[in-house]
Amino acid sequence: MKGYIRSYPMLVLLLPLVAAILIYNAWSEQPEEIPQRCRYTFVLTSHAKSTAKCERYKAKVLPRGEVYLYLLRDSTAMMPQYGDTVYASTTIERNGRYASAFAARWTVSPRDSLMKAPLQLRLYQRLSSAGLQGDELATTGAMTLGYKEDLDTALRKHFQASGAAHVLAVSGLHTGIIYGLLLWLMTLGGRFKPRYENRAGRWTISGVIIVAMWGYAWLTGMTPSVVRAVLMVTIFEIGRMFYRQTFSLNTIAAAAVLILLVRPSDLWSVSFQLSFAATTAIVLMAKSLTPALPSKEGIWMRIVQYILGMLVVSLAAQIGTLPLTMFYFGQISNYFLLTNLIVLPLATLLVPCGLLTIALGSSGLGMIVGKATYGLAWAMNHAVEWIEHLPGSTSQVTIGGKMVAVYYIICIGFCISYAIICTREKKAVILQS
Repeated sequence: MKGYIRSYPMLVLLLPLVAAILIYNAWSEQPEEIPQRCRYTFVLTSHAKSTAKCERYKAKVLPRGEVYLYLLRDSTAMMPQYGDTVYASTTIERNGRYASAFAARWTVSPRDSLMKAPLQLRLYQRLSSAGLQGDELATTGAMTLGYKEDLDTALRKHFQASGAAHVLAVSGLHTGIIYGLLLWLMTLGGRFKPRYENRAGRWTISGVIIVAMWGYAWLTGMTPSVVRAVLMVTIFEIGRMFYRQTFSLNTIAAAAVLILLVRPSDLWSVSFQLSFAATTAIVLMAKSLTPALPSKEGIWMRIVQYILGMLVVSLAAQIGTLPLTMFYFGQISNYFLLTNLIVLPLATLLVPCGLLTIALGSSGLGMIVGKATYGLAWAMNHAVEWIEHLPGSTSQVTIGGKMVAVYYIICIGFCISYAIICTREKKAVILQS
């Protein structure tokens, strides 16, 4: 037991923390907050969604964070747009994790210029100025900036049915691509690598990467999946600073502990649960399957290893998130391996191309890169649409919370049994030698 605590201290800390959050949520008596009518300033962070009599927006309001703002539809005046500042006297009511406000009258401070719009929207407009439009613009904006307001229902359906919905939500995949790109740039394509004793060089590279990754996380909205990935990169880079390279179950648990200490309510976030379930499954399962892959001998064997690596990671992530997917969405994609085999290479190219397009804007070179980005997004959109229309692409399966618990208990038991068997085999080899 002592050895386990020394090996996985953050995991041992995570379990009582989760238990404490669950107990507090179950037994604490939440005092009923009496809404007070005040004059608030709302900054709209989404386009309008029409309801029966209102237009619904996501909005940021200080000091209460994000709320859903319902504005009574007015046929005589232009409704506010994404990025506008709305002033209204209203009450903010909280229902669980969500807060909402309704206003029949309001005043608007419109965006007089693009520079007054939120940074995320300004960068999204640079994609548009480089020639991207339609679904390709929406897909690129979602994958590079986390801007998903222009994704229409049909396009979302294609990605969900094909098993590629995770590509649209900025998560570990996207931050991993950004991290690899930063590392490649900081080391000049691998040509400049600080020597082991060059502490200053290692600290400089790691410091720049950490700052850049947190900047990207802030830009994309600090969602649980992005925060988890950036925290893991941060822990990994801090380890590199002190000559310790670690990417393990303990690193994942450390990221979860830090997130839950700051935002305990994220424990009930679907994004948080899916993100950590997928990452944990990849660490536990993909590592055990890696030795079965071919060694790097020749270009063709490297290609085979890359393809098999993608399939192994995709399979592990699917196993880890399967019960949550059935519980929350009631749908399974039957061609998820085919989807990831096509989508992941395209995403690896699309994300850096999209960021380069944002950087170059409407310049001549930006228009050229924009066409390449458009082509990659077009290929991805049509690929997921084709997979969705394959026979038997999805299965409708719904399970309850108890079955989710049973599934993970079985998985944990399997992992423990496998670890015990491997340990015994290693001891037997040592004794024989």
